[in-house]
Amino acid sequence: MSSIASIRYFLRRENNQFFISIAIRSLAIGMVLIFEPIYIYSFFHSLPLTLLFFAAIHGVFGVLVVFGGRLMTKISTKYIILISHLFFFGYYLSLFFISYSILIIPLAIFLRGIGMVLFWPAYHADFSRFSSTGYQGRAIGRINVFSSIPSIMGPVIGGAILAFGGYHVLFIAVLAILLFSSIPMFFSKESYIIYSDSFLKAWQRIFRKENLKTSLAFAADCVEGSIAYYLWPIFMFILAISYTAMGGIVTFAMASSIIFTVYMGRMSDKIINRVWFLNIGSVLTSMAWIIKYFVITPLDAFLAHALYRICRASAGIPFQTFFYKKVTQKGPEADEFIIYREIVINLARLFFFLLLAGVFYFIPQINLAFLAAAVISLGFVFLGLPPKIKWR
Repeated sequence: MSSIASIRYFLRRENNQFFISIAIRSLAIGMVLIFEPIYIYSFFHSLPLTLLFFAAIHGVFGVLVVFGGRLMTKISTKYIILISHLFFFGYYLSLFFISYSILIIPLAIFLRGIGMVLFWPAYHADFSRFSSTGYQGRAIGRINVFSSIPSIMGPVIGGAILAFGGYHVLFIAVLAILLFSSIPMFFSKESYIIYSDSFLKAWQRIFRKENLKTSLAFAADCVEGSIAYYLWPIFMFILAISYTAMGGIVTFAMASSIIFTVYMGRMSDKIINRVWFLNIGSVLTSMAWIIKYFVITPLDAFLAHALYRICRASAGIPFQTFFYKKVTQKGPEADEFIIYREIVINLARLFFFLLLAGVFYFIPQINLAFLAAAVISLGFVFLGLPPKIKWR
């Protein structure tokens, strides 16, 4: 693809509106993402209860996502994404008032779960349309970079707001930006998907023999990511790292990996055998988690997280490329494949968090999860075909 064609592809009007909306949303979520688990942990004062809270959210998502898929046959994906923003808005608003009544907790779980049910299938369906066949890696690299640019500043801004204004001010800022992110979507074209699976048929796909390796890969990807999103911030909080320092650690790590992400996106398209990229990235990510296990100071956390982000990008770009390639190869069943993935990853999160909550009830050592992440990271390789080794 020439440079001019590449620019035209990226700046195509509908693509531009989609990317801008996601970028603004990334800023809002980036401001609160690493601090949200800490807020929930501070409320419960219990690691097992915190994990049960997030397990319930992903349980709602995994069980109800089929209904979200069927809804997209009747409502345009852009309106589904807009509606999802209202549920995320309600979720962060409920966190604002969670200390006033215990009844807010199930409401927050429901709102976040439904918001995810609506947003993520519609997001993946739209993005699979925008990524040209043969250039998924480059497209994934671009959207990661495009959404990462505002996300880079999100943790620093969020940490500063927390340091000077507290969580209530942070939630208000997130709510305002989240609503603002909806504006570009109003100007995009409407698109619908044809989702035909029943609830039973969607779940049957999980247990098909031919889907076993793919299911394992999706489960590994989401569980490892959940440890990074939910438990790493709590670990830094337990180490008594300040909010501003946390924001700086995450921001620097994202900035250090962004150029590498672009490079990996291009290489993923040029290299015929992406499997080696995925396998090497999987091993490097595993090693990064082992290093995180030994973190005891803010400087350790700073260096370890920066290394992790780079290693994770080396696995993440080919992994996502394989995923979107599989989506395009599914043809008429592409949307069914997307929903199948959402069921798998959220049920995996549900059962893993339940298991981890039980472990932490008896052994409250949070960095044990990092060793689990090191092992789980090796499961990324199941998404690609293992390279054949010549014995002679």
